[in-house]
Amino acid sequence: MKKLRLVVFAILGGGIGFLCAKYRLLSPPGDLHLTLTQKLVLLALLPMAWLVAVGLHELGHALAGRLQGFRLHWLTVGPLMWRRQPTGRLRFEWNRNLNTAGGLALSVPPDDVRLRERFRMFVAGGPLASLVWGVVGVGLYALLPAAAQGTVPAMALAMIGGISFLLFIVTILPFQAGGFASDGMRIRNLSRSGPAQELEVAMLTATIRGMAGIRPRALNRSALEAALALPVEHPSKLHLSYYLYLHHLDAGDPVAAGQHLANYRQQLPHLPPALQASVWLEAAFFSAAYEHDASAARAYLAEAKPNAFTSADQLPRVEAALARLIGDAERAHAQAQTALRELPRNLDQGSARLYQEWLQDTMRWAEQASVARVESA
Repeated sequence: MKKLRLVVFAILGGGIGFLCAKYRLLSPPGDLHLTLTQKLVLLALLPMAWLVAVGLHELGHALAGRLQGFRLHWLTVGPLMWRRQPTGRLRFEWNRNLNTAGGLALSVPPDDVRLRERFRMFVAGGPLASLVWGVVGVGLYALLPAAAQGTVPAMALAMIGGISFLLFIVTILPFQAGGFASDGMRIRNLSRSGPAQELEVAMLTATIRGMAGIRPRALNRSALEAALALPVEHPSKLHLSYYLYLHHLDAGDPVAAGQHLANYRQQLPHLPPALQASVWLEAAFFSAAYEHDASAARAYLAEAKPNAFTSADQLPRVEAALARLIGDAERAHAQAQTALRELPRNLDQGSARLYQEWLQDTMRWAEQASVARVESA
């Protein structure tokens, strides 16, 4: 599917480039010539135009969510990010996570009423905004006098409109790539009734609430279990075991958590390769921290191949658990400190609160162990 996405982008990019060249779209009239400075300015404006177009797309999601009663918790546009703080206010931060650099709008529903219809409107808001801004940008450019069309502001407007059109076409196409569904795929899934759609809603609800910082133990366990029992095969279904694992772990039931994690691990072949490392690392952490099995933890750790989709706090968290298990207080403290530093970048801020408590407890254990060692010496 990843290759399919690349093909789609290549075809669209080539098609738009061909049309622009053939019909002289987004180019100044023949009697106007851009200076070298103007060309350099336009080239410099291209990434800015992309950011604006992506921002308008994500704001479309946010506005649609607002109209459905959702509350915006997270908005990312390239390196720019706004996240809602515990105080309730949105605060600007620099986005350092490449996985969300393409744009992300995260809005959380306050209840479970008509979730399928409301999620569908929320998802549709992005492509619709891109379509509207594409029409506005290119339309206004076309209406400008010929002399004005050659100016940098006018061409920047046309760039934003053209990129918005591209975003509309790419995001409205129903496809799945690298384990992630396009807006069009989600709209199609949410437009049909049946078990697959119930499962989609359950997954969206758990994912969005986790990203918004809601702890795993607060997730609706009954809804997750009911979705897992649905008689349907769906790419999202295996992730339900992961959320049930987190729910039980956060609720203080490691036995049930281990069962769901084992089930999740058994379905690894169905996961995109980029996401498999996270499962192996989680299995290693659980084996070390809760099952106290260093051998199993090291075996799982050896299977993991961290990549750009692996949360940066996972590996040091595993290392901290292993160090604590064998009594290496100094290493446990250092690795726990590293993991804590990376936790704010974890996309699932709900589970991050669970891990934060464990890491802080590990640091306290390490400090006490160090003091005891000094006193005994």
